[in-house]
Order: sequence, then structure tokens, then C-alpha cells
Amino acid sequence: MSDTPVQRFYRVQACLYDCTRWMILHGRRRAAAHLKLRPDSSVLEIGCGTGLNFRYLLEYLDPAAGRLTGVDFSAPMLRRAARRVARHRWPNVELIEADAARLALDRQFDAIFFGYSLTMIPDWTGALARADEHLGPRGTLVVLDFGRFRRWGPLGPLMRGWLRLNHVDTSRPYADGVRKQFERVEVHDWLGGYNFIAVGRKGY
Repeated sequence: MSDTPVQRFYRVQACLYDCTRWMILHGRRRAAAHLKLRPDSSVLEIGCGTGLNFRYLLEYLDPAAGRLTGVDFSAPMLRRAARRVARHRWPNVELIEADAARLALDRQFDAIFFGYSLTMIPDWTGALARADEHLGPRGTLVVLDFGRFRRWGPLGPLMRGWLRLNHVDTSRPYADGVRKQFERVEVHDWLGGYNFIAVGRKGY
């Protein structure tokens, strides 16, 4: 099967990702805090890329009791993530190459995190549905992603256009998608719509 446009994009971007994305991927620690992780939590990050978000999740987990699973469909990005895990000697991280919209891990997690990944998934509603299936009965899902830049005036269309060139689609109703999956949802916007955090909780 041939690669998708996003996979081809990240085959090139993998070597540049870590040294450039710190400038634009804001709010990751703040979003991770909304997961309300315990030392023994099991966490799934969908679209983990090179593992840039791992440290924000692992700081809550006991290495002997908690578990982090990172999923991505870009093999070059996962190879970078594997090197990061080895460099930091994290014993409780598992990496899986898989399509978020067809995810089938045969287990559930206490928390699921999308960190600037949902806007890059063509079948984003399918990815949310698969995430819901993998979330335990009292689990929490957090989506952190780019907003619509609604209060950015003439800069808004420029930002949205630049993101489209990078395979990021900000036009779809992601927060509404989370609301359809969960009865209890919080949505937080930041910096005039630069990004948003959507938090869905089960069984609360």
C-alpha cells in the first residue's frame, strides 16, 4: 500500500521536527494536566510523533506502575521516538505503528491524549470513535490542537493557510466531535483561538 500525503510529509519532516515544533506547539504541559493522571495510570497518546509530549505525561507516572503507549502511523517519526525513549531510559513506554482511524489494540486505557495530531488525521471522527473504544469506563480524553485564530484579524487566514500547507486542517468541528462522544466536556481556548483543549470524561 502506498504512503498517504501526510506520511510522505513526515518522512521528510522527521529529522526537522524536534528542532522546529517547539516554536508553535504551545500548551502541552497544560493539556497533560487535564488528564488527571495517577502514578499507576495507563496512557495512550495517539499521533505521538517523535515523542515530544512524553515528558509531560511521564512526569505523572511511576515508572514501575504507570504505562505510556505511543501510536503513530509514520515509521520515521516513531524511529525518532524510539531514540528518545532509549536516550532517557524510560522503561514504561511502548511504541506502536498504527492508523488512528483503524486502531485495534484489544485493551483500554485510563487516559488518551491527542497532542496536535487530530487536525492532521483525514478520518478524524473515526479516530475519535476508536479512541472512545480504547478508553476505560472512568477514563479521560484530552485533545490539544490548533484553533481557528478567530480573533487574529487579518493574520487568521494567513495562519490557517500556512497550516494547510503543513497538512493541518483547522476548519473541522473538532470540539463538537468530542462533545458527541462524551456527556461531560470542557473546552478551553487560548490566545484568541491559537489553540484549544477539549476534555472529555467518562463516568463522572
